[in-house]
Amino acid sequence: MATEAATSFVSSHLPEEKQVQFSIGNYKILESIGKGGMGEVFLAYDTSCGRRLALKRIREDLLQHPQVHHRFLKEAHITSQLTHPAIIPIYSIYAEKNQAYYTMPFVEGETLKQVLKNARKQDKLGLKSGQTSSIPSLMRIFLSLCQAVAYAHSKGILHRDLKLENVIVGKYGETVILDWGLAHLLRAESAEEEIYQEPSPDLKQGSLYHITRLGKVVGTIAYMAPERALGQPATFQTDIYSLGVILYQMLTLRHPFKRGSLKDFRKNMAQEKLYDPLEVAPYRDVPRILSRISLKCLAVALDQRYSTVDDVIHDLETYLEGRSEWFQITELQISNKNDWEFQENVLIAEYTAITRGTEISDWVSLMISKDSFAENTKIEAHVKLGKKCHGIGFLLSIPEIAERAHLNDGYCLWLGSQSHRSTKLLRSAVEVMHHPDIFLQGEEWYHIRIEKIDQNIHFYLNNIHQFSYISHLPLAGTHLGLLSSDADYEISPLSISVGSLNIRVNCLAVPDAFLAHKDYTTALSEYRRIGYSFPGTAEGREAMFRAGITLLEQARNNHSAEKKQQLYEDSLEEFWKLHSTPGAPLEYLGKALVYQALDDPDEEIKCFELAYRRYPQHPLLPVLEEQILYRMLESSRHNRKATYQFILFVLRYLPSIISQNNVRKLFHSLQRHWEPLHFMLNEKEIAKSEKLKNFDFAIHLAFWTAKPYTLSEILDDLTKLEPIPLTLCTNAIYALIELGSYALAKVKLNELNKKISSSQVLLHETELLTIAIKVYQQPIEKCLDQLLTLLPKRSLEKSELRALTHLIRFAIKKHNYPFIFEAVKKMHSFTLDTETSIGLNCALIFAHLAEKNWEKAGELLQQYPLEIINQEWHPLHLFYGIWLYMTKGKERAYLHFSEVLEAPFPRSWTLFSHMMTFKIDENPAWLNKAFAWEKRQLYSQAAFFFHCIGDQEKHAYYSRLEAQQYVYAKV
Repeated sequence: MATEAATSFVSSHLPEEKQVQFSIGNYKILESIGKGGMGEVFLAYDTSCGRRLALKRIREDLLQHPQVHHRFLKEAHITSQLTHPAIIPIYSIYAEKNQAYYTMPFVEGETLKQVLKNARKQDKLGLKSGQTSSIPSLMRIFLSLCQAVAYAHSKGILHRDLKLENVIVGKYGETVILDWGLAHLLRAESAEEEIYQEPSPDLKQGSLYHITRLGKVVGTIAYMAPERALGQPATFQTDIYSLGVILYQMLTLRHPFKRGSLKDFRKNMAQEKLYDPLEVAPYRDVPRILSRISLKCLAVALDQRYSTVDDVIHDLETYLEGRSEWFQITELQISNKNDWEFQENVLIAEYTAITRGTEISDWVSLMISKDSFAENTKIEAHVKLGKKCHGIGFLLSIPEIAERAHLNDGYCLWLGSQSHRSTKLLRSAVEVMHHPDIFLQGEEWYHIRIEKIDQNIHFYLNNIHQFSYISHLPLAGTHLGLLSSDADYEISPLSISVGSLNIRVNCLAVPDAFLAHKDYTTALSEYRRIGYSFPGTAEGREAMFRAGITLLEQARNNHSAEKKQQLYEDSLEEFWKLHSTPGAPLEYLGKALVYQALDDPDEEIKCFELAYRRYPQHPLLPVLEEQILYRMLESSRHNRKATYQFILFVLRYLPSIISQNNVRKLFHSLQRHWEPLHFMLNEKEIAKSEKLKNFDFAIHLAFWTAKPYTLSEILDDLTKLEPIPLTLCTNAIYALIELGSYALAKVKLNELNKKISSSQVLLHETELLTIAIKVYQQPIEKCLDQLLTLLPKRSLEKSELRALTHLIRFAIKKHNYPFIFEAVKKMHSFTLDTETSIGLNCALIFAHLAEKNWEKAGELLQQYPLEIINQEWHPLHLFYGIWLYMTKGKERAYLHFSEVLEAPFPRSWTLFSHMMTFKIDENPAWLNKAFAWEKRQLYSQAAFFFHCIGDQEKHAYYSRLEAQQYVYAKV
């Protein structure tokens, strides 16, 4: 029975026309092309469709056997349920009375047995294996075979007779599994008869097997699993065993065993020895991974054999795709302190550069391995979370101690629990991937597998691939570790394996290895060679980019300041080579990395802005997006100015990531801790709209980072909205004025006036803004008169107070103290709230102190409780200190100023107190992180103090410094 289907599809060169021998239904039989235990296969011509096909019918001498008739139709019906390229499809089935047949495609080709037989002949003659018999070619055939069997298994169908004779290799690359006569449907009743096949030399050729009595095991002895021979039922693993025999023969061109009858097999089973294919056929250069696959398929113990064909396919694809072949080298035990260089509970705080305390922090248990693993690495472990566990993190690519800026540098795969569904991949605590649907149920064991291959990270849960991450930047760290926020979990020892590549080695792998070992000269030479050799390809562009990375890494590790600077310049030149290529955005990414290393966030941001302006739709922009997101969150720990700049960039160019949880947390934290600006109004309409809130956020950031042209662009975007959000527009124009770019503010106001409607409310708002700008062009007294004509005799609106405050602050800047007295006097006719009254009193006190009228200033100060104005948060704190200096003495004033607490970035009205106490004006660290607005306030307060005490030299010095903090943007 076994070979009739195989030979039915095998055909040598057939003549164009065949003489019809007889007819069956609509089919004209041209010739017999195979005969087996149950049936005979013919080459037939389908008169209804006009095509040649194969027709299989029951042998005439077996028509009277009911079990054969049943088995024959069962084969046809099972095969017809399977739709796969490697399983022959059934065209039609006919069964009536004693006649039964079915039709299927006619495929020209050879059986796999014939292919291997020809290969063995070539080996004996010392000839090289042909194209179809080399191991790589045979593995493609074997993969198709495995995929078809896996498909059948997914439908609950076992083949039970997989062997070389039942596989056809077509002329055009087809791989087809034949003869499903012994196939078994797992969900079917098992009471039907079973037959097995064994050689019967007395039969004619073409009928190599005969049917035996009922109740025997089925299959071909040479391919039969040991447990099957002992009478156990067929399972997926029995088919896998047969696949292992086929694979063994493909690798060695020899059969793994010499077996006779079923009786002999049972008798000699214990003495059967399986030799490694590497030993059997050393001349075939059998890859070690394929040898292990075959031996695992042929394992006698079921727990050592593959459990599913999908597992076989995975390992086979590892070979075909050139993925890492793994070798276990160690285990890391949680309880073994010798395995860990660091094993402590630590406090990890976030956003410390933009908050006034450790607002967001967590105590975690952190473990970092003592050993390093520089090659491709695989981590495997079994984990069970408790009911109260939040999750567990696996760390990889952790840098060496000397190169580790933070404890959580490197990558962390955080696996969330059912109560905290937040499984994600983080790069130095910055989320780069998030999968809320992946989490670990409590009280269940899971098999975790993480593979780091080249620049890729692959994550498997219970051997099912969950996601992969591709990094464009080298994963330079070599240490591994664990992270947890509680101890409610169990974990097996971490099995650590390293990998080597098999068939296909990425051309970048060699210079990558040199770079990892800090052989910069060789790595640079190889990257450049690849870049020149493969122009216009992704590999070539990637090599050019990594050449720049190599120079950058060499600069970072060079101790000579002169040589370091030269290497930075060389790396910029190297990245420039990507200009005008399809990889152009990588030029700006590379240059941004150089400026990051130089600690120049201004130039770093400019690089990203250029990339997004010039290539807004480029497919490589997501590579830059990841780095921008990483830098934004990473800088929030140590670089306040860079954080503001990156957040502004994200708001302008990457609005899609604003909704990410970690991004929103950063935004909210920043907004809670920054200083309110008196000229920024916040209306209810803004709070109701997420889009308007983002615009408002961007206006604040553009002001803090002193970017007038960005404010101008924001205004252009705002005026395209319908209706135009006037409050935001006036906020942006006031921000331009406060920066010093009043000429640009005037232009933007004119543009706004042309676009808004003639509404009385809108006209009132823009008239107020017009007066604020006119103060730079006409006498301030005239501006005040114009303002008063716009103010009704009632309580003032916020926008009206803003305009008045602007005039008073301008008068302070110009030392026009009589104007201040007059303006405050005229405001007494209005109903003022407490905050406004304090503000006007501050202006009066300022003017009296400036005119050295200590008595008048003291009278006003004494209106407030001493314990209030002595607090640094009160706006009168500075003025009270100056008054003390002039009336109570220097020591009393210094005592007042010294009561302020040291802070990373104090409120602007207390900066002089911090200058007197902590000398922040001489502290480069503070000056580097302070914004122009804050420096201006500090220098203005210092100039005022020295004016009051009569030190005109220092007054002039700080006045010059104050003037340097304005940004006069060109129109």
